[in-house]
Amino acid sequence: MPQLPEQIRPYVAALAKYHFWILALIVPLVLVPLLFVGTGSLDSRITAQKSQIESRVSALKGVQGIAEHPNEGWSEAVEAQTQKIQAETLAEWTRFWEDQKFLRVWPAKLGDAFVKAAENLKPGAILIRPLLLRYQNTVPDLVRELPARMGADDLMLEGSVAGGGPEGEMGPRGGRPGFGGEFGPRPGMPGPGGAAMSTALVTWNSADQRRIFESFRWEKAPSTTQVLLAQEELWVYGLLCDAIKRANQGAAGAFNSPITAVEELAVGYLAAEDQPGGQGGARIFMPMAAAAGGGGEMEGMPPPGMPLDMTAGMEGGAAGRPVHPRFGSGGGPMMGRGEFPGPEGGGDPAAVPASSPDDALREWIYVDFAGKPLTAAEVAASPAAKMVHLMPFVLRVVMDQRRLDALLADLAAAPLPIDVRQVRVNVGSQAGGGFGAGGGGAMGRPQEFSAPASPADASGRRPYDVIVELRGSVGLAPPPDKNVIGGEQPAAVEGGA
Repeated sequence: MPQLPEQIRPYVAALAKYHFWILALIVPLVLVPLLFVGTGSLDSRITAQKSQIESRVSALKGVQGIAEHPNEGWSEAVEAQTQKIQAETLAEWTRFWEDQKFLRVWPAKLGDAFVKAAENLKPGAILIRPLLLRYQNTVPDLVRELPARMGADDLMLEGSVAGGGPEGEMGPRGGRPGFGGEFGPRPGMPGPGGAAMSTALVTWNSADQRRIFESFRWEKAPSTTQVLLAQEELWVYGLLCDAIKRANQGAAGAFNSPITAVEELAVGYLAAEDQPGGQGGARIFMPMAAAAGGGGEMEGMPPPGMPLDMTAGMEGGAAGRPVHPRFGSGGGPMMGRGEFPGPEGGGDPAAVPASSPDDALREWIYVDFAGKPLTAAEVAASPAAKMVHLMPFVLRVVMDQRRLDALLADLAAAPLPIDVRQVRVNVGSQAGGGFGAGGGGAMGRPQEFSAPASPADASGRRPYDVIVELRGSVGLAPPPDKNVIGGEQPAAVEGGA
């Protein structure tokens, strides 16, 4: 063992003798600060962990409080609720379909065999060729029943397409009752040579009658789809004709009938607007100033005989209007009476759709809830379009403006949905303005008209007569289809287009 220097031996001996007390004093001085530092760090960590645990426990309690949280039971509940909604929707669709049985009455003129086959036709099924030929040969007679349904004379095989003269001649532009032109002499007034004239309550533009008639004359046998769609149009035409007849119910003659003349009546493709709601979305329509000379056409207006809604097309708006086998690309009857457009049929070969002929028949015959025309592809892809067919219509009449409210109320109270989205008054007059119920619309085919200054002028026009144009849609029920919304298929439904 090494020897310590004599100078420090006394200190070492004292340290050895009193080391316990020395350590007892030094150790607390060192350990107590370290203890406080360690305890503070551990406490902060404990607090942080505790807060994290509490937040997660709170989240778990929140999930536990949900009645049907995402688990197997929740999935079953969602599936059950989905099936319930599908069943309710299908039941409502079926009720909608059943409520329109009164409309889907096939004319007895088609024969018992045809009526039975049509009523039992399932979706996607076809009619045999003899029945198709029978419809082709009978439908012109069915169309000719429309004037009588509204209380007008049948002029579908008389006059000209453009006016009141012989076929091929152009009658006066914008004829009104009592002025000849497209309407001919006013009912109840003596005609040329003093011959007695018709006592019908309302006159229907002969050109408009011929336009409708020609669209139902087909040189080739129609397809089943064409028959179904054509009959659907006839049903809607009949509804509007009946509304006109109801409006004139109780009139003693043409002199006091609320509606005296029908300028235009169109449904489906002919009534579809290139720009629904008016160009630029205008809610108020102001007629354009009349051309110099004051008697004729307004500047920028289409010539007589041009189909509906072609004003927008004069500026490129109709470029998107598809070619239709029955009406061509512009809304008039096809050259060839029902043949598909092509190099030999008068249509534009570049505009012929690549889809099937039946798909071409569905172009722009229905609209969506905003009035936008639907293509065949959109009708096939949209669940809403599959559940209700909104067929557009336009009705332009000369009527007593005091009875307009009654006409609108009658349409609103119809047993099936008739949505009048637009009302315009004297839209083609120089002084008259228009008002839109839900927005203005395309300008269509304006006519000249101004209210007389005297109670009754020489033509017999009445002081309260105005031109009223109604645009809207008719809600038609297609056959219920569980594949559209799911659920169980109804026991039996008739065929549809």
